[in-house]
Amino acid sequence: MAKRKLPWKVGCAYPITSAYLDNEQELVLDRHELAEMSPELAELMACRLVVTASPEGPAVCVYERNRWHVLEEQLMALPNMDPEARWLQRVMLGHQCWLDEQEAVKLSSPLTTVLRYENQVTKLWILYFDSECAEIWSDDQLLDMAGKPEPEDSELIRFIRGEGADHRGRTLQDVLAMDDFWLEHTHDYIQWLFPIPEPSKFNNQVPVLTSEDRACFRTEKILRAQQQKALDRMLAFYGLERREERVVPMPGLNMKSHIWLKPAGHNHLRITRIIRSLQYCYQPEVAMEVQSAVIALGKSLGQVSEKSIGYWQSATD
Repeated sequence: MAKRKLPWKVGCAYPITSAYLDNEQELVLDRHELAEMSPELAELMACRLVVTASPEGPAVCVYERNRWHVLEEQLMALPNMDPEARWLQRVMLGHQCWLDEQEAVKLSSPLTTVLRYENQVTKLWILYFDSECAEIWSDDQLLDMAGKPEPEDSELIRFIRGEGADHRGRTLQDVLAMDDFWLEHTHDYIQWLFPIPEPSKFNNQVPVLTSEDRACFRTEKILRAQQQKALDRMLAFYGLERREERVVPMPGLNMKSHIWLKPAGHNHLRITRIIRSLQYCYQPEVAMEVQSAVIALGKSLGQVSEKSIGYWQSATD
């Protein structure tokens, strides 16, 4: 998958001419105008409606009430531990606004902000897909979305996805297949497995986690799963494993064989990076499990310094 694509549906678009901001700076649309645009919109505008934010772009969704009930049940059933699921719930359930048949299509202040409406300066379009669903877009945002070339995925995303290589030509599978000696003595792979927004002080060839990269981690479950494979390999290197979503010690974990349990060392920096990267890449629960385990075991089975413990504690802030 070389490019990210917005999953557009097939529909028709009509310009909205009668929109205005009321005294509360909330956007008001004329139902009668919308109903006259097409038979499908006439049927939709005759219904009780729910309007909410679209998860696919800076737009507002308009649903017939029964259609929304089905979607609402699906949203509520999404797993709470999944960052993408929580994001969808926050966007759509958090913005929902209910309208009876006779009410004007009045958008709340948060929904008006979504459209970035600035009085008559902003042109609006309504896109209908069927008699139970439509979307409202501002002219600038719609043209911007339609006219922009699809962004290429970064080298980092292609590497994590398993479709590309790092700056030395190594794939993700190549790195994960390396033995513990290589993992200990090679220092330019950890930044690819666990990227963070700050550039490396030691190597300017390794990637930096951008906002676009983070958006990919948020929406693509496969990226989070791939990073968890990398986590499992590093945990094994540290004498740890994940069991029933908890990070626990393997048999034989000791300070002699697993030098991260010593007072200091470069593995302490790596662990800090791992926790921070998981947090940035929409895996906060996993980050906290790693954090809790290394802090507890660093104190009980090792001699990890308070300075390192402090870094691990602040890594999820």
